[in-house]
Amino acid sequence: MKWDKVLSIISAGFGACINYLWGGLDVMFVALLSFMTLDFITGIICGGKRKELDSEKAYVGITKKKMMILIMVAVAVVIDRMLNAPGTTRSMVIFYYFAMEGISIMENAAKLDFPFPEQLKDILFQLKENKEGK
Repeated sequence: MKWDKVLSIISAGFGACINYLWGGLDVMFVALLSFMTLDFITGIICGGKRKELDSEKAYVGITKKKMMILIMVAVAVVIDRMLNAPGTTRSMVIFYYFAMEGISIMENAAKLDFPFPEQLKDILFQLKENKEGK
């Protein structure tokens, strides 16, 4: 079998898995994946700044947080199929985690002393303290 046919078969299989598990590769899902990646990158930058880079911590962050987000999106797709309501639960789950990743990116930016409104910085740190206090 020629390499181009093998590559086509692999690409088709990968696309079918994405479509089945996560409901396709639409704008919402790509935005979520982008925010997940940016959150991971800003987390690494924060760890580097604080001299706290730890491969085990990064591994736990990827497996525990990022993989669970993808699992929750897959669960939402299954729920949508069960309820015969395409995209409803999936959209809510994606928007929720998109917002959470955005907050995490802003928290990391605040830790890096990246300039943005002080009020927003104060709110983010209050949210973080409330979350850790529970």
